[in-house]
Amino acid sequence: MESLFMQEHERWLEIVDRDLKSAKLLLKGEVFSTAVYHCQQAAEKALKAYLAFKNHKITKTHDLTKLVESCSQFDIKFEKLYDDAEHLKPFATKFRYPTEFDIPDLQDTENAIKQTKEIVNFVRKKIAEPDTGQKELF
Repeated sequence: MESLFMQEHERWLEIVDRDLKSAKLLLKGEVFSTAVYHCQQAAEKALKAYLAFKNHKITKTHDLTKLVESCSQFDIKFEKLYDDAEHLKPFATKFRYPTEFDIPDLQDTENAIKQTKEIVNFVRKKIAEPDTGQKELF
């Protein structure tokens, strides 16, 4: 449950958890196109959480590669997420309209969830780093 006492990046991460949980539930229900959409959303919000943590202005974008580039300004190690971001990026809009016939399958969706977890876990670790992150509030 969101709290007024949560910092902005923590609120972003709470939504990330819901999007990732939704993707996993949709995978079980074999609703692959919507599952990969939630993967893209979780990755996007995780990167925005890091930017919020760094007090960087969050622009309205679904472009994961641009978000990785923005995060890389603070930590060059974010560049290792570029390939995962590039793969997940089209899922923001792909499969949402009847003109899209290349629907993802089970393996595509499992891969998207794996890539999303890598991005989310990386962001969480960066936020928790002792030198630049937040171990505990008190």
